[in-house]
This record gives sequence, structure tokens and C-alpha cells, in this order.
Amino acid sequence: MSEKTKAEQPAQAPTSHISQIFGPTRLLPGESEAVYRAGLIGTIKELGATSHLQTYIAEKIFQCLWWMRRYESQKHLAIINSMVEKLVNHGTSKEQRHSVTLLLQTKDWGDPLIQNLAKASGHTPESLMASAVVFSRGNIEKIDQLIALRVKTLGQLQQSYEALVNRSVMQERLKLQNELLRRDLKAIDVPSVELDAGAKVNSRAKSKAKSGQ
Repeated sequence: MSEKTKAEQPAQAPTSHISQIFGPTRLLPGESEAVYRAGLIGTIKELGATSHLQTYIAEKIFQCLWWMRRYESQKHLAIINSMVEKLVNHGTSKEQRHSVTLLLQTKDWGDPLIQNLAKASGHTPESLMASAVVFSRGNIEKIDQLIALRVKTLGQLQQSYEALVNRSVMQERLKLQNELLRRDLKAIDVPSVELDAGAKVNSRAKSKAKSGQ
């Protein structure tokens, strides 16, 4: 494999052993695997995940963010579809409807087709957007509820990750404290033994002195 081909391939995400058991994440049509992997790797590195469990929770955190990104795309698509409905009628061909959708997605307001349709429907770009948002408000509210659930899940995952990482840190701190405590106890025991030995010597000397008298 050439160096150029290697460079063009997306980086492999360091998936945990737990994720390997469950299988790879399935992306939806139109989603970029390279973008997904780059985001996953960035999240794992940013969180500093090292163990399998830490990496698995980091993956779940990124997947939660990815779903929120999907929902935002759905909101955008819902508004675009509403704008299309405002510009075309039931007699419009599928080809023209598709062209209008693509032009609106790329925000190409200067295209003659969009300008003519907007003029015929009595809309400006601003009024068309406002009307489409109101028209798709029901769908947007439902999607916002799904996003709110993901935000709640994201917070719970972050708490779980922090608790897991802090537990490891606390364990290391306890080991260090115990080691220091053992060293301190040894330092205290040495003078204590020496004092006890000295006291015994003095006691014997006093006994001999009394017996000599």
C-alpha cells in the first residue's frame, strides 16, 4: 500500500474491548465514517481514557454527541422541507422539487428558480424562513425533546466517567498515603527501640550498684 493511500484512509478509533464484543457502531446513510472516527478519537484523547471501561464510557459520550448532531440535522431538514412546501405546489415535478431542495440546502438564493418561486409565492428569504419555522414547529419541538433526553444522558455519562477516573486517582492517593504512613511508623519505631534498650541497660546498672553496696 502506498504512503498516499495510507494517508487517505481514516484513522482507526481505539475502541474498547467491551465495544468489540457488542460490534461496531452502525452509521446512517450519508454519514461520514472518517468524520465519526476523527471525532471519536478526539473525544477519547481529550478525556484521557486509558482502561477498557474508561474508553467504553468515552465512546458512549461521543455517540451521545453524535446523536445530538443527527437531531440538529433533522431540524434543519424539517425547515428545508417546509420551505420547499411553501414554494412548490402539488403539480411540481419530482425533479424540480429535488432541485429546489438542493438549492435551499446550499442557501443558493440567487438562483433564478428560487427567485421566481419566491416571488410567485410572495416571499422573501427572511419571510420564507420565518414561515417555514412556524410551519414545522411541531416537528422541531419533538426533536428538541429528543435532544434534551440526550443532554440528560450525556450528563449522566460524564458523571460516571468522572467517578471512575476519580476512583482510580483516590486509590493511588490511598496507596501513597499508606506507604508514607508505614515509613513514618518505621521512623518512630527505631528511636523507641533504642530508648527501651537504654532503659534496660540503666536498670541493670542500678541493680548491680545496689547489690555492690
